[in-house]
Amino acid sequence: MPVTSRPVRAPAGMAHQDGFSMERALSVGQEALWFINRMAPDSSAYNVVYTIGLHHRLDLPALSRAVRLTAGRHDVLRSAFTEIDGMPRRVVREGGLLELEVRDVGDVGEQVLTALVRDEVTRPFHLPSGAPARLVLLRRAPDDALLVFVAHHIALDGPSQVLVLQDLLDAYQALRDGGTPGWAPLKATYDDFVTAERRLLDSPRAAELAAYWRELCEGAPSVLDLPTDRPRPGRQRLRGATHVFQMPEDIVAGLVPASRAHRTTPARYLIGLFQSLLHRYSGQRDFLIGCAATSTMGLNRLGVAGYFVNSIPLRTRCGSQATFREVVAEASEQLREGMARVDYPSALLPKALGLPRASGTSGLFQVLATTMTAGRQAPLFALAAGGHGTTVDYAGLRLSCFDVPQQEGQFDVTLELVRDRTSIRCALKYDSDLFDPGTIARLAEHYRLLIRAARTDPDAPVAGVALLDDTERARLLAFATGQSHLTAASYGGTR
Repeated sequence: MPVTSRPVRAPAGMAHQDGFSMERALSVGQEALWFINRMAPDSSAYNVVYTIGLHHRLDLPALSRAVRLTAGRHDVLRSAFTEIDGMPRRVVREGGLLELEVRDVGDVGEQVLTALVRDEVTRPFHLPSGAPARLVLLRRAPDDALLVFVAHHIALDGPSQVLVLQDLLDAYQALRDGGTPGWAPLKATYDDFVTAERRLLDSPRAAELAAYWRELCEGAPSVLDLPTDRPRPGRQRLRGATHVFQMPEDIVAGLVPASRAHRTTPARYLIGLFQSLLHRYSGQRDFLIGCAATSTMGLNRLGVAGYFVNSIPLRTRCGSQATFREVVAEASEQLREGMARVDYPSALLPKALGLPRASGTSGLFQVLATTMTAGRQAPLFALAAGGHGTTVDYAGLRLSCFDVPQQEGQFDVTLELVRDRTSIRCALKYDSDLFDPGTIARLAEHYRLLIRAARTDPDAPVAGVALLDDTERARLLAFATGQSHLTAASYGGTR
């Protein structure tokens, strides 16, 4: 059935001069995020952020008008998310909600600037009454500013955020030059995605998809038991931190040949090796992780912004003699099969599997892997891939990447890989209630170690690779005397 919209009087706290707005249904993924927000309304764990440096004298009236025009083009930016008659709904306004905020911060150093950006990133959204996004310009000088674009995940995913920012900068360039934005008319809206999803779930295909995922997940342990620095709290508090690193040049250079030798893609190869690492850390031979993907019904290709993410389960089964080649091959095949079935909303899987939510965990899986490949045709994606300080020229502006941690604490551990032709930027996001920074830094070291080991001998057993380097071995020996309760797992999870 198509999604219907109807005029409704704005709920309490949403009074606006237009008086009426349009009520829209949510997608399944949006509904899941709505309930998470209800449980932790002050959390910023689901804030998505893109911060760029603008190194050019700005026309602030043109930039402010570009923001209003961009919000007019993408109705998710003019939406409040609330509850009407007991159901979560998106309420779209004709105008208002999103405006450019300009703050003159003076000639502050990068440390102070980072703190100011961090304040914006961690400021929660009040979804029932306010905009689900904000654009804040932190201006150090007329030709030196940071544009901080923060959105709640319920409104935008990462690719959609880049799309909106690209529209904004295109509009700014046109207005500054005395013209109007030359956007192609949108031929769809987010409601078309919600309609397509409902149509799928009402079709026989939904039962086939659910059956596939049930078969894949049936019998898998409900928890991946990584060795933590502290006991798991009774309730997940969505608090986290991030460890960012660049893959060394030798790993970047060897990635394409190694993945080709396994007849798979670089992304699937790296995910398979990450599963190998989790097997070594946990000691479990059977577990689930999630892999972030985009629904094939997503409308980014048509210029529509929204939330199209769907994380699919990936099952790891490692026997005692499982080799890197076998683990990568299994991961590659599952990802190939899973991507053909990515449109079944993962938020429905626990119920379809008859699984109770484990106390204090994020649900079906506690570890997530996400990958992105940036091409030259997408300069704003390439800017993000390059990491802090990378620059590109776009829309008549010199832009630079300003890295800031985000979306922390959603899972026990999230591996984020952003790859271009010459680099791989990695982020390990983690639940800071469970892990210390040093533990995650060692996890990154051991990931690099396993990647190199797999490249050297893809037929080596995963369990046979020593994770302790000379420095860690010396550390263990130094602590050994009088510290007999310490185990190898305490220093890198080598069990």
